Amino acid sequence: MFKIKNALVTLALGALCASAWAAPAAAPMASMPGMASMPGMGSMPGMASKPQRQTMPTPADPGNPASVGGPGAASAVSQTIRILADDKMRFSPDVVHVKPGETVRIVVVNQGRMRHELTLGIQSELEEHAKMMAAMPDLPNGREPNMVAVAPQSRGELIWRFGQPGTVPFACTMPGHMQQGMIGRFIVD
Repeated sequence: MFKIKNALVTLALGALCASAWAAPAAAPMASMPGMASMPGMGSMPGMASKPQRQTMPTPADPGNPASVGGPGAASAVSQTIRILADDKMRFSPDVVHVKPGETVRIVVVNQGRMRHELTLGIQSELEEHAKMMAAMPDLPNGREPNMVAVAPQSRGELIWRFGQPGTVPFACTMPGHMQQGMIGRFIVD
């Protein structure tokens, strides 16, 4: 069994390397705040992802990353939203309603024994980030305006100003977590 797994990993890595050299890499992650300055954070062709249990809705304008909003100022916070994360790979609540242009403090409480994070973005960027995390599991979590990584039995927060009406997905992009259903959405209405 171990030899089969090693062979499959070797084949997958070989396919990844071959496709990465054969196809020019797009850079959708460059639109995520802070990601443009990180070397090699473009698209990762050839990476296959596991099917998700549920489909993430897309924002009002999926081609426009600004439609999800951006970092907010603490002085403009109108409400604090508490989101629980757990080792059952779920957020609670996983659907939150906010108003267009509203600035909120999002407090993530990790009730589990493993590290979790909450990252906001358009669906394609969340998927790319999850692939990057799976390919490089030892990569330390950076502090980006659209994400908060939370150690076990800890809490973290981010301040976000929501944009246009629509849906803003969020997910835990730690390896395998999003694929197991650790996703949610902000409904901007």
